[in-house]
Amino acid sequence: MIACMKCVHYQVTFDPNAPRGCKLFNFKGITMPYIMVKQATGHDCTHFENRSSQNDKDGKDGKKNDLNDPKNWGE
Repeated sequence: MIACMKCVHYQVTFDPNAPRGCKLFNFKGITMPYIMVKQATGHDCTHFENRSSQNDKDGKDGKKNDLNDPKNWGE
């Protein structure tokens, strides 16, 4: 099983009839996108990209930046 909610392509549509979607394949539905891909193609989705790796903004010292610290706000 592919964890769509951890993928960069996953989106919440806020449409009660189709609350889940995939930005890459440009579709939305009631089921998880990986199921829709499997039903349409017969293959597992091969375009999974981990969202957390793109959202990790580490400082130069390897620690995560504290966004509540004013010195990290920029000027």
